[in-house]
Amino acid sequence: MNLRPRLFAIALICMAFIAGCTSTPRATIPSEPVIAAEPTQAVVPTPLPTPLPVYAAGTEVAGVPIGGLTVAEAEAALSSALSAKVTPLRLIAGAYTQTIEPTAINLHADTAALLAAAAPALGSSTPVRVPLQLTFDETALREQMTTFAAESALPPQVTVITSTDVLSRSFAYIPGRAIDLDRSLEIVSGLLRRGRATEPIALTLWPTTEPPRASLEQLTTQLEEMAEAWDGVAGVYLYDLATGAEVAVNARSVFPGASTIKTAIMLYAYTKLETFTERQWRRMRLMIIESDNLAANDILAAGAGGTGTDLAFRGAEEMSDILADLGLEYLYLYVPYESTDYIRLYKVKYRCGPKDPVGEPPYTETGCALRATPYAIGQLYRMIDECARGEGVLLEKFELLNPDRCQEMLDLLAENGDDSRMVAGLPKGVRVEHKSGWVDNTQADAGIVRSPGGDYVLAVYVYKPLGDRAAWPDSLLGGAIADFSRLVYTAYNPIQIDPASQGDTP
Repeated sequence: MNLRPRLFAIALICMAFIAGCTSTPRATIPSEPVIAAEPTQAVVPTPLPTPLPVYAAGTEVAGVPIGGLTVAEAEAALSSALSAKVTPLRLIAGAYTQTIEPTAINLHADTAALLAAAAPALGSSTPVRVPLQLTFDETALREQMTTFAAESALPPQVTVITSTDVLSRSFAYIPGRAIDLDRSLEIVSGLLRRGRATEPIALTLWPTTEPPRASLEQLTTQLEEMAEAWDGVAGVYLYDLATGAEVAVNARSVFPGASTIKTAIMLYAYTKLETFTERQWRRMRLMIIESDNLAANDILAAGAGGTGTDLAFRGAEEMSDILADLGLEYLYLYVPYESTDYIRLYKVKYRCGPKDPVGEPPYTETGCALRATPYAIGQLYRMIDECARGEGVLLEKFELLNPDRCQEMLDLLAENGDDSRMVAGLPKGVRVEHKSGWVDNTQADAGIVRSPGGDYVLAVYVYKPLGDRAAWPDSLLGGAIADFSRLVYTAYNPIQIDPASQGDTP
């Protein structure tokens, strides 16, 4: 094989390589100047914003779905949706209605509080459901409902019931009706908080338990009708011990004083004697409890400083002067009881009032030495009651009187054994501090009635001409007094009746 051609080619290549590596300068080729590049800054990537948390899918607040919403979005959605839940409050009780504007009780939805309750669902996968809760000013709501209670209440209806006897009548009442304020507040508040007060709320009117009183006008009318129906003269005086209100029907007509003036005899003895002997106290009790006339004469004499009929005459005049000084007109006793024979035998001269007719009409037959008016005897009881309470004219005028002694008088009057007149018109157990009296043509009873509905002074006198009779029976005149007494008592304590019995459905 001929290797020369290959070796020759290799030699040529080596020579060319060596020639390129020599230091002989080569022709310089002109070129553009090279400008140095500015250093480049590192590119910093812009971070993406952190996504706001949203409420878990299925979350509801006050029935409004807020799943997938942010707090701001949820707040906007709630504010829009809940505005429809804040509406005027409409209340109904019976036929009365009232509308309470939301602003009057600051009724509103607290979206911040509602969303706070939904916080566990924010940024969570677990949904929650928050019920609607509205807020309001509880004090303002109570004020509004107190007004509603007063204006929706139905007052009790006072009426008069009578029997076949024209004088027998009593006040009665159908109970009033009113909402139970505390219970109604509880109901309304609960509905408001839950946003369920968008419809009218009907509240029940319940029967009231507080009995009413008959008005003074009603009582006066009935007393006048009863007095007009009485075949004779009936005089009535009423004094309310709490208010000072008065009712007077023929109250200044003059009647025979009978034994009602024995209360004045008792007062006279208390003004004259600092203490009573055992005998005097027995006679005092006999006079008040059993209306004993001779015991009354003994007390008159004791007040005058001794015993005997002569001193009883003096005591009667002194007592009458005391009553006149107290301003009690036509209330006097100028002679002792049962002294007619003594006067004739010893030709005793005694004081006497003017001849009949006296005082204001209508008139009665009275005699001249023992008289009374319903007004005057009623005022006497008022004064004794004031004294027992530590006030009044009796304490100012009489050094021997004090509240305890005046209360002692009232306690003795409460032991009066007569239950056939004033007491007969009252329920059992009612305390009555009274003294009654009777003569052939007149009967009377006067005192203080302590009743559940109020304390009052009552004086009732009934007179009926005798004609050819010797006297009227107790059942007739005493029964009339009981009728007047019953009417006044039921004015303070009316009888509750069933509305259905009156044809009235509440």
